[in-house]
Amino acid sequence: MQSDLCREACELLQQLMESYVSGSPGMVMGMIKHLSPDILVIGTGKHELYENLAALLQGLEKDQQEAEGIDFVIKNAWYQAKPLAEDICVVYGEFEACEAETEGKQVVINMDTRLTATVHRDAGGQLIIDSLHHSTPYVYQQEGEYYPKTFADQAEAALRRSAALEKDVQLDALTELYNRKYTEKHIGQLLGKGGPGGCLFLLDIDDFKMVNDTYGHQTGDTLLKQIAAVLLRCAGESGVAGRVGGDEFMLFLPDILDERERTAIARQLIAQTGEVFVALELPHSCSIGGASAVGGTSTFAEIYRRADDALYRAKAAGKGVYRSSEDRQIKSCIDTEI
Repeated sequence: MQSDLCREACELLQQLMESYVSGSPGMVMGMIKHLSPDILVIGTGKHELYENLAALLQGLEKDQQEAEGIDFVIKNAWYQAKPLAEDICVVYGEFEACEAETEGKQVVINMDTRLTATVHRDAGGQLIIDSLHHSTPYVYQQEGEYYPKTFADQAEAALRRSAALEKDVQLDALTELYNRKYTEKHIGQLLGKGGPGGCLFLLDIDDFKMVNDTYGHQTGDTLLKQIAAVLLRCAGESGVAGRVGGDEFMLFLPDILDERERTAIARQLIAQTGEVFVALELPHSCSIGGASAVGGTSTFAEIYRRADDALYRAKAAGKGVYRSSEDRQIKSCIDTEI
């Protein structure tokens, strides 16, 4: 008698799951007579907790709406049962709910579903399902794992690779300073509305072509990397240092607006880069042009134009010279007054 109950209960659960997966309202409604008015149903989703038949039917309606247009088939289903009493048993099993039409789809929904249910036979001989717990195992949980450790490790590694790739995209391969695109981007953000503003230095190695022609490209590369190291130290955590041309560099220091402070920094840069030239036994120097802007008052293009003009005047004045855009502004004011 108990074996008949278990066999029939397994068949009932199989029929219930096939009706549910089919998405056919008629098939689903045909199973209601086998569901207790006080049935307890627990699904995978946090919201899938139904404490009676009325709540379950309401949830099923929303579920069927979401699945509209997707046809599923059941594969690899199995059901077993254990008797709990003469007229009560527990059914457990597993099946795969797979999309029927997958051609042309990049993402396919396949749900490996487990279930347990309690079933009893009523006085009239009809089987009634009192509770049902069905869930989809966590897709990232590997065989033998009690939590998705493999996925967590893989996700962590993927994030590290993504961060490394993002860094590679932003940096100049030789000097590991920002490349031109990201130098402009980061400086533009500091100059934008609400940004701190600051000063921009354009630094150019005097007669750099002669270094390559006379001492070779390996020496030239060493020089570029050591000049970059000077700028990187000066930039600190808040500044932006970038290589924007063969021998041209940018350095942006936020909140540096005072002309005297800017001049002192430029002189320090000329001195520190000079030490690099001495160490490499190169009779060369760097010229620097500078400009400043309060946050929200200037675009990158505008401050770059002023710094570039100052650099042009520095190169014209001799080698190893600093000029500021303020120099020309002061001269213009004097000319106007005269």
